[in-house]
Amino acid sequence: MTTNNPKNKMETKLNIGMLSLTDLSVIPEKAVIEKKPTSGYKHCYTTGPFLLPQNSGSLDWTILNNATTEQKVRVTVFKCPVGTVKTPVPPGALVVSIDPGESTHNANEYTEGFSYEVQVECNSKLIFPYVSVWPGNFGVVIPGTGINSGSFIRKLT
Repeated sequence: MTTNNPKNKMETKLNIGMLSLTDLSVIPEKAVIEKKPTSGYKHCYTTGPFLLPQNSGSLDWTILNNATTEQKVRVTVFKCPVGTVKTPVPPGALVVSIDPGESTHNANEYTEGFSYEVQVECNSKLIFPYVSVWPGNFGVVIPGTGINSGSFIRKLT
């Protein structure tokens, strides 16, 4: 007689729509890593510098496309150490294509205790970015760390 002896796995299953930490080698669907800037964008928004707290496990950015057409958006996360020039962190500048009414995100683990900046470049004013910091590897925001669309600053160039 054979018996079915399933292996017990202690994995956390995320519900549809929940956010989770992304390995640096994994990028959002319909995204490409940009090696060199290929085109300019009409609008550039920045979080300005913000500090990752000691208990941070992940820095997450989310983009919502409220336009009626597909939009290409370039998102770059910069590390901003005091006294040196800011530098893009892996995976580097990502160019994502987002369908109307859809959103995308990318969450990666970065060194806590440093200042970071998230820069969003786009061609529509109907692109809404959001940044948050999580203590672990899935979408539970550390209170006070969310930076909503209204807090992003438009860079004038």
